[in-house]
Amino acid sequence: MSWAVEARGVLLINDATGAVVTVGYPQAAIWEMLTGGESNERIARKLCAIASLEPEAAEALMRETVAAWRAAGFLAREEDRGG
Repeated sequence: MSWAVEARGVLLINDATGAVVTVGYPQAAIWEMLTGGESNERIARKLCAIASLEPEAAEALMRETVAAWRAAGFLAREEDRGG
């Protein structure tokens, strides 16, 4: 997996499939925090401020975004990587 920060978001490249997608904000913030090692709880709290979301909406956005990335092969579960 490769990725780069762009002015309009984050560019994700699946090295295995060649799939490329640009992720805009606030989802790009989720990617940056996940890859930076932030906990899911902390990411959800920060999303409340970043995107002016209620806690439930921030948690739902994070769950849906991560599920979509996993389904598209851009993100593996920790247990899938042996971690």
